[in-house]
Amino acid sequence: MLVTSEVERKVSSCLAITDKRLWLMFSVLILAWVVVYQDTLRAMEAIWSTSDTFAHGYFILPISLWLVWRDKENFLQSRVRPGWLALPLLVASLFVWLFAYSADINVLGQLSAVTSLVLLIWLVMGNKLAWHYKFPLMYLFFAVPMGENLIPLLQDVTAWFTVFFLKLNGIPVYVDGLYIQIPTGMFEVAVACSGIRYLIASVAVGTLFSYLTYNKTYKKILFVIFALTLPILANGIRAYGIVAIAYYTDMKYATGADHLIYGWLFFGVVIMLMFWIGGFFADKAQATKGSDNEKLGSEAQMKFSKYAVLPLLSLPLLLLTFFVLKSIPSVNLKENNITAEVSSSWGISFEDAYEKVYQRNEQGIEVFQAIYGNKQNKGELIVWQNVTHDYDRWTIVAKKKLVLNNKPVMLVHLRTIDGQPRSYLYQYKVGDFYTVSDNQAKLMQAWNSLSRQSDFSEMRAMSFAGESDLSQVESDLSQAFNQYEFKGEMSE
Repeated sequence: MLVTSEVERKVSSCLAITDKRLWLMFSVLILAWVVVYQDTLRAMEAIWSTSDTFAHGYFILPISLWLVWRDKENFLQSRVRPGWLALPLLVASLFVWLFAYSADINVLGQLSAVTSLVLLIWLVMGNKLAWHYKFPLMYLFFAVPMGENLIPLLQDVTAWFTVFFLKLNGIPVYVDGLYIQIPTGMFEVAVACSGIRYLIASVAVGTLFSYLTYNKTYKKILFVIFALTLPILANGIRAYGIVAIAYYTDMKYATGADHLIYGWLFFGVVIMLMFWIGGFFADKAQATKGSDNEKLGSEAQMKFSKYAVLPLLSLPLLLLTFFVLKSIPSVNLKENNITAEVSSSWGISFEDAYEKVYQRNEQGIEVFQAIYGNKQNKGELIVWQNVTHDYDRWTIVAKKKLVLNNKPVMLVHLRTIDGQPRSYLYQYKVGDFYTVSDNQAKLMQAWNSLSRQSDFSEMRAMSFAGESDLSQVESDLSQAFNQYEFKGEMSE
């Protein structure tokens, strides 16, 4: 009797997953999620449609749905209880989205979007069912287009493998960074040669293969590691093969379109090889186990009104996030706002600024100021294209952090290849906060936007050329920087 009553108590505290009201509520929450994350979802889709590297993103959601549906007998018999643990995590994810939106950190916003989707599913379906389908839920993260920051590292690895195999084969080779010189010509390990496309596709496909093929966790982990390392090695062999073919054919083959075709055919062979090797260690298919979730079997069940309280708490959180997003002002950079690109003698460049100022006085001191909205429809203050000097022309010989009027500035000394000296000072101004750190400036931009303290940020720089005495340059530039009134300074 005690056992029976305990089972009945558990069953009566759950809701049938086939309840139409549950799916109606879930649809409302998903619609709210789409509204809140509409900007980042559009950005993700735009990357899928324009980048071959991330075109697989279109298939991730259908694959996850298929992984759940292949277990439909268990899924349709399950009962659910709301998982309260997901609610505080959802709050954290929404805050991350607010920060990412304010700071224009796209990949962080996209990770937040997928995380919030997973947490909403967890919240509605409950702890046990979410854990049972943890792989389909986690697989959704492959939809986030990220990983391009690995490209420089992969280029270096590919160049190393290429040179190693060329030397092993006895082909004369000289390497200078990413440039590989052989007697018949020169090759560059470009971005397209880094193998990032093969790596991301291999890991996405390999992870799915390991889930479908193996039952033991250690086998799944080992195969994912295999799927991660094999394309890196294979890409190095591919790059070597291209250079070797060009060498032996006197640059007649493997240097044009056949270069790309050869790459994709080679990658197809590598994927098939990976599956073939993995198949030798496949586990025997196990009979489908019943879920740990409570099954249908009693007519007693939780009242929907009681069940819906916790999941529906997420709705005001989503709506609040949406209204906060809309309260963050965005500066519309129209054509008549775009200032002409200035041409400084040291190559400082900040694109798509809301306003730019460039001056040169009689003493040869140059002043540069770029003003940005913390959030603009085009362009941003902290982005890789913006540079404080021309890195191709100038070499940094010394850097020193100074404090002028209790505000940090960075002093940079430069030299050209023929020995011409130049020095400059720079700082970021974000509202009333001054820094020389890109990361701190980005963080303060987001904070000022969220706290409504300031909507604009600046880059300030001052430069002087022709003086080799570093201590004299430091003194002269510091004095000039202190005395100069930057645009908008009088209103601070």
